[in-house]
Amino acid sequence: MQSLKQIGIVLEELSASQLSYYAINEINRYSEDSDLDFVMFFENSTPSIVQPQFATMAVNELWAFNGVGISTSISTALSLLKSHSVKKKYFYVWDLEWTRQSGRDYDYNIKAFINPELELIARSKDHALAIENYCNRPVKHVVSNFNMKKLMEVIYE
Repeated sequence: MQSLKQIGIVLEELSASQLSYYAINEINRYSEDSDLDFVMFFENSTPSIVQPQFATMAVNELWAFNGVGISTSISTALSLLKSHSVKKKYFYVWDLEWTRQSGRDYDYNIKAFINPELELIARSKDHALAIENYCNRPVKHVVSNFNMKKLMEVIYE
């Protein structure tokens, strides 16, 4: 299954953030001994906090990607949902965006959480409980700090 050997991670940007730091470092480390093909898609073009050792592309290139897609925010989850070529779709809920004033548009947010095409992954047990309370949908997986080994176990279970 060639398409499941391609892993696409969708971030808002690659600049200085905890998410970018963990994601890029974990993928760099994991891909050294892996036959998987990683691509990181970004919504906003920014300098990268860490030099990626894999392909990076603007999110508008997602339309041609036909592997496994992992989104990391509400906006990237909604972008991933628009792609009909991605084989498996995950929403790794890195941040509880709806808890901030700027993230309180429930009708917009909930589309990313209740869509059955997206399998939910939380950063911690506490995040999983908060997500389940917010969208009334179970979170099957907990993966802390973008741990690629555990993330690959989720994808290939």
